[in-house]
Amino acid sequence: MRKVKPEPFPDPLIRDAGAFGQAVRAARTGAGISLEAAAQALSISKATLSDLEGGKGTVALGTALRVARDLGAVVFAAPLAVHFEAATALQGLRKARPKPWGGVDSERPSPSRQPLERERST
Repeated sequence: MRKVKPEPFPDPLIRDAGAFGQAVRAARTGAGISLEAAAQALSISKATLSDLEGGKGTVALGTALRVARDLGAVVFAAPLAVHFEAATALQGLRKARPKPWGGVDSERPSPSRQPLERERST
């Protein structure tokens, strides 16, 4: 089994499908889960997950949000009028005590569904 190389999270202010895809890939690789294993666990095709991670805008929004959530990535919206303040606050959290998921220990939410677990190497 190939080892999954973790990729860093992009800027937390997601501006397009490419940045969203990078965040999904960072969540998956940070958890040590291969594309194939994640797609199987998420009940989607490898092509769909690959398209999502590649920033193609062809994946349904509901599917994209479910995949991000199940992989442990959080998505939220803020009014455009406060986007600079929101981005600054998020960057401050990343610098406080960065973790692979981009959060802070004391602030990591407990998801309603457990994110996918890291693959066990044999």
